Amino acid sequence: MTQALDFRPYFDHLERRDANGAVRHALDLIDGGADPVGVLLDVVAPAQEQVGLRWAEGSWTVAHEHAATAISESVAAAVGARIPVPAAPLGHVILACAEREWHGLPARLVGHCLQAADWRTTFLGASMPARQFARFLDDVDADAVAISCSVAASLPAARRLIDAAREAGLPVLVGGGAFGPDDTRARTLGASGWARDARGAATVLAELVAASEAATWTTDRARHAGADEHAEMVIRFAEFRAAARHRWLDAPGDPSDRHGLADDAVDHALHSLSAALLTDDPRLLREASDWLTALFAARGEPVGAVESLWRSLRQTVGEPLPEAARHLKSL
Repeated sequence: MTQALDFRPYFDHLERRDANGAVRHALDLIDGGADPVGVLLDVVAPAQEQVGLRWAEGSWTVAHEHAATAISESVAAAVGARIPVPAAPLGHVILACAEREWHGLPARLVGHCLQAADWRTTFLGASMPARQFARFLDDVDADAVAISCSVAASLPAARRLIDAAREAGLPVLVGGGAFGPDDTRARTLGASGWARDARGAATVLAELVAASEAATWTTDRARHAGADEHAEMVIRFAEFRAAARHRWLDAPGDPSDRHGLADDAVDHALHSLSAALLTDDPRLLREASDWLTALFAARGEPVGAVESLWRSLRQTVGEPLPEAARHLKSL
């Protein structure tokens, strides 16, 4: 029986910002018999989750986080080089991250998993503009597209990539934390399929390509009431942001901005509300609230301030956007 891989020795290298040691550790695991995909998903990926937790608790700065992520990207490239390029690939899949999505490593890991499953892959990196993506699809011979999205703010841009791929006649597989625990958001945004995780992506992709257009979902995205309000939020975002921030921070007993969290918290809440309207999935708001609550607790801010933030949003957008008010009442 294969011994379970432990991510902690690898994370020690990230803590020390020891790039050479991290690469050597990963390759030593493979030389010792570990599956390269297992090293990526059971060592590198959970170590990166710890990187995010260190930032959330305030023990690492953004610079520390970026340094660790750069090391993991180098490790992913080194491990990926140990995965054979398929001689007779099942097809060619283009992987991309939506605009505003700077977490490119998860998509890179999925790409290596697909290569291990005999797919030819092309990874376009983080924050891909939809117009440039459409032009690229016109220039290449591809069989499918895979789109990664980790943060709610990227979901509107993910829809534009989905549209570009569908216009090119390609099935679209989506995944990542922003798409949630099931296919609800993927369906609403017009994707052809959704994968729960990197290991399941190859199976879903094979099914989509085999079934081609017959496997695509047909959802009239213009019919749900939140679509128009999402568009209005995009236009009035700066106005709503300033008003909500003012209401929140000026309310008695609410948090100071001593940790510099105010702007990020308001932006995260508003982007999550906008994405909830676009996808008609109010669970996005609960996910955002849980994340903000954990972040505030880790930084020593009063956790009750998160509830006050949502109240400020309701006061700001509730009258002009009744569907947004309905979603906010679900909290």
